[in-house]
Amino acid sequence: MTCWEYDIKSVRVEDWQQMKTDLNDMGIDGWELVKFKDQGSKDGISTAIFKRILDDVNM
Repeated sequence: MTCWEYDIKSVRVEDWQQMKTDLNDMGIDGWELVKFKDQGSKDGISTAIFKRILDDVNM
């Protein structure tokens, strides 16, 4: 059975280049973007939900 861990991050969506860099950095660490919770607030921040496979699961 695959077990996942999740993380929620604030991502600046008004700066496309910075957002791309931030998302690539998360991907390098094994995180996959699941979805953006919203399209962004007035200050250009959106909530992003990520998941990655747990390497060690104690069941």
